[in-house]
Amino acid sequence: MATYEIPKNLGKVRVAMGLGNLFMVWNGKQGKGEFSIPCRTRKQAEEVAKIINSKKHDGVIEVLSG
Repeated sequence: MATYEIPKNLGKVRVAMGLGNLFMVWNGKQGKGEFSIPCRTRKQAEEVAKIINSKKHDGVIEVLSG
């Protein structure tokens, strides 16, 4: 499991398709403010996005990736 630290000023995240047909949870920014978490399936990415958007995390989230 990979552990990701969630920044306080993240904003709203959404599910996007990344390189290699990999689903990602992404905040829609590019460059310095970009935040993304690669996920195995779309269902997993939607669950992670729901947790982050509803703020039901303690600043970190564990995701099974690979």
